[in-house]
Amino acid sequence: MHTDLSEIAFRIKQSDKSAFHEFYQLFHKRIYFFCIHYGLKSSDAEEITQDVFVKFWCSRKNIDPEKCIKAYLFMISKNTILDMLRKSIRSKANKTYQMNLILPVNNTENTLEYNELMGIVEKTLTALPERRRQVFEMSRLQGMSHKEIASNLNISTKTVENHLTLALQNFRQVFQDAKIMSTSLLAFFLT
Repeated sequence: MHTDLSEIAFRIKQSDKSAFHEFYQLFHKRIYFFCIHYGLKSSDAEEITQDVFVKFWCSRKNIDPEKCIKAYLFMISKNTILDMLRKSIRSKANKTYQMNLILPVNNTENTLEYNELMGIVEKTLTALPERRRQVFEMSRLQGMSHKEIASNLNISTKTVENHLTLALQNFRQVFQDAKIMSTSLLAFFLT
């Protein structure tokens, strides 16, 4: 069956949801495998594929039916993948940098203190209520913005802020009780 993509493009530009659904059916697997080709895990590829089609729909007024709608879709896909990879690299680099600041010097006493400290951090994380822990990890360990967290968890940004405030209070209290004064660690968790 031959599909006229310029007609579909015109209908999508006019906010025709059935045309969008038809376009989605034609291309969602291709976008998914495009993501896999870039080396993404299956779960990330699925998420990116959904994001791509959401972005495509949101930018439908920019579609030019005279141009190749398929190329436009793959351009959105490539940019979305690259944005995700950049964000992941920044997050990993930031986490590595922060962890290197608190790594102990090569002596037994510092190693023991470091191991004890990391045990306290892990114990505090697991003691947090599930949603609070999720919000904290998404913010501090994955580098997500409040808006991104709210969108992923289907909660308001104010709720995200409240969860973070409570999580940070938990960490402050635990660090204070344990008499932890490592400024690098405090900066990482409490800012």
